[in-house]
Amino acid sequence: MPALSIHKYDKSNPNYIHDWTGFYDIGQQFYGKLLSFEGYLQVENLYIQAIQDILDVLQINNLSICYCRKSDSRKNTKTDAALTPEQYLLYQRIDDGMLLNRSEISDVVRLNLRGTLGCRLVGNNINIHFGYDYYMYVEMSSKAYFKELQQIITAAGLYWQEFPIAPYHLDKEDVDALSFRWGNGQTNPPGDYHHDLRISKDNPLNRTYTEWSHFDEIENGLDWEEYQAVEQKYLQLVLDFLELFQIDQLAVNGGLGFTTIQELSVPAHYFSPQEETLFQQLQEYNETVEDWTVESFIIPKEDFTTLFQLIFKGRFYAWISTDSLTIQFDSSYRLYLSFYGYKKEVQQLIEKHGLYWQERQPPYHEAVGFS
Repeated sequence: MPALSIHKYDKSNPNYIHDWTGFYDIGQQFYGKLLSFEGYLQVENLYIQAIQDILDVLQINNLSICYCRKSDSRKNTKTDAALTPEQYLLYQRIDDGMLLNRSEISDVVRLNLRGTLGCRLVGNNINIHFGYDYYMYVEMSSKAYFKELQQIITAAGLYWQEFPIAPYHLDKEDVDALSFRWGNGQTNPPGDYHHDLRISKDNPLNRTYTEWSHFDEIENGLDWEEYQAVEQKYLQLVLDFLELFQIDQLAVNGGLGFTTIQELSVPAHYFSPQEETLFQQLQEYNETVEDWTVESFIIPKEDFTTLFQLIFKGRFYAWISTDSLTIQFDSSYRLYLSFYGYKKEVQQLIEKHGLYWQERQPPYHEAVGFS
């Protein structure tokens, strides 16, 4: 699908590469001038005006959220992204499949530009998505309106570039695979087939959008006993899942991320000595190994519990993969299990532990990296 990029950079000026590229640049000097929040907001508003004018031309009043990723806990998001109370409440409600009105579209664009949310806004024959360095893309099924859209972008004081195929383009099957629909349960056929489930602690049919979503909220009203009870559900599910597939060891080898206790701003007594020991071992491996593809860090079965406790608390980030399954965990306290066969068995395990599952749409291998 063809697309227009929307950006603030006058590329006829070779010095444009020294301009600011994101919300996190506020407080720094550019072209000898301090970028203030007010100065940032003036530019952000140009993007909002361009999108609203484009939607006017296309006579679009609603867009849906697709492929949603929240970047951090609610506590950090509200402070770090300087959200208004209304934007903060919207951030809590946002999820895949949510239908947005025009006002909500503007605020979701702001959340993407500030880097606290990653998602696509989709409608009939239109797909709005975001790239690095403050680029926004409007992808359409045809170029019929491109002249009018280019004029709108220019009138807003911004710049455009035309692409025959949009950067970060997703084919329809990939969009379907990354779009979540809770509880249909009948999408995948039974048997030896690739299944992909998203697991949540919260009932999707009775959500209040005030549930906690990150371990560091233990210092922001989250009860320790409540957290432990939920962690135990996830932990026992993962252990039973690995037992079902007869996995006796796991290997991690690259793409690792670490968060210290100080960075989490959580007291050290919430972490066991076993967690700290494994954390140090993983860090040392990551710093000293010369070739991740040759030498993996092996997690024996007796350390599975400690590994996942580190992951669930946000201390350690990595995809856990074997030849037959993948385990991922995100900052909204959701677990992703990808595997072959055993669909009903895994769903029953999830329900047994008091958790909720949702099935992604096929074909999954395009979206989650299975061959």
